[in-house]
Amino acid sequence: MPRRISPAHLLVVGATGALLPAVHAVTDRGDRVTALARTATALADLELRTDGRARPLPRDVGAPGLEAALAAAARDVPFTGALLYCPFAGPPAVRTLVRAVPPGRPVVLVLTSAHAAPVGREPATGPWHPAELPPEARPAPDCRLLVLGWHEEGDGAGTGARWHTPEEISTAALGLWDAGRARDAVLGTLRPWSARPGSG
Repeated sequence: MPRRISPAHLLVVGATGALLPAVHAVTDRGDRVTALARTATALADLELRTDGRARPLPRDVGAPGLEAALAAAARDVPFTGALLYCPFAGPPAVRTLVRAVPPGRPVVLVLTSAHAAPVGREPATGPWHPAELPPEARPAPDCRLLVLGWHEEGDGAGTGARWHTPEEISTAALGLWDAGRARDAVLGTLRPWSARPGSG
């Protein structure tokens, strides 16, 4: 595993929601976070609860001026990586977020299960793999993808299926960010598609 830069400076999108536990885990170990979210109030609360180690960047990822705001946030201490959960951001905004991190530093892009929805008829057998994603789903060659499935309990027919918690998503995203080499992962299961939570 390559030597981890310490203290790290992570860019986190989704810092007040799905990746909130990741922000706490990172700041608890003494690292710094730039937390990008739309809600200034939630970000201010997060900054307070992390003793200022999570610095707020209140901004919609689709708003103009994103690149300049990210450059200003990393002016004194460059980003050493990123955790990005931004399901409603368009490809140009996601590419801007990824480019804010210097090349060679780990970036984890968290994708929703919608990226694994079958096109046409679902194959009868076999798990889904991130290699099935179209090339445009990966905004940079070394970007690590975490595709969110669901947690299956019970008979495998969707009766005990549930979506993952922020704690589970954060643990998986941090695991990929800390990994020694770039790789992709699926959290939970994505097949059969008819077994996803709420589909019955």
